[in-house]
Amino acid sequence: MREPSAAAEQVMAAAAEADPRDLPEVLCATLCRALPVDGATLSLLTDTPDRQLLHASGTAALRLEQVQFEMGEGPCVTAAATGGPVIVADLHGRLTQWPLFGSAARERLPEIGAVYAFPITDGDGGHPVGSVDLLRLEPWDPDEATLQECAAAAHAVGLALLTAPAVLPWDPTPAMEAHWGRTHRAAGVLSQRMGVPVDEALARMRADAFGSGRPLPDIAEETLARLLGGATEDGHGHGPRGSA
Repeated sequence: MREPSAAAEQVMAAAAEADPRDLPEVLCATLCRALPVDGATLSLLTDTPDRQLLHASGTAALRLEQVQFEMGEGPCVTAAATGGPVIVADLHGRLTQWPLFGSAARERLPEIGAVYAFPITDGDGGHPVGSVDLLRLEPWDPDEATLQECAAAAHAVGLALLTAPAVLPWDPTPAMEAHWGRTHRAAGVLSQRMGVPVDEALARMRADAFGSGRPLPDIAEETLARLLGGATEDGHGHGPRGSA
């Protein structure tokens, strides 16, 4: 049985009063108020090709999610895949667990010092269905009590999302739609055109983005324009390298 947590109680109280349309935003804002963190993100199906960001509390948090999605690895992906917390006290240290994400973080996330990722599960000890990322702008090595508060608050977020009275009526921001929605659509179209699984299609697009140094949303838009604009079934034609 979990110990009482002031942060978790704040999360549940805020969720009870929130309009369901605003629930992801309210949960992230409450995490930032209740815990000594500078940002928070929520995502579902985090370790699958269908991953969807629900909310990021600010620019730094959004960039953290973009990099993890583009690389296909990182703290929140591992938390969702393993069902356990992932603590990165110094994001610019030696992140050997994630060679691609580690390199990208040093280059593209200079403003973030630490990331603490927790799984969202479908019950106590249940199957992971997403993740919560908490970030600090400087390296951070909190004591055990603070870590337990973070974990309890993240658990409360999962309860709030999964026990909402109706299907979450969520509208992504334009930035989220461009990065996640359009990329998922492009992967689906590429998957059908090439006869490969969606995760393989997404991996090809990620590889092209990484190899060319171009943003994944740009690769996705080119893929959609090419494949929906009359490219042949065998995939020949102009478009992203490695996607045909």
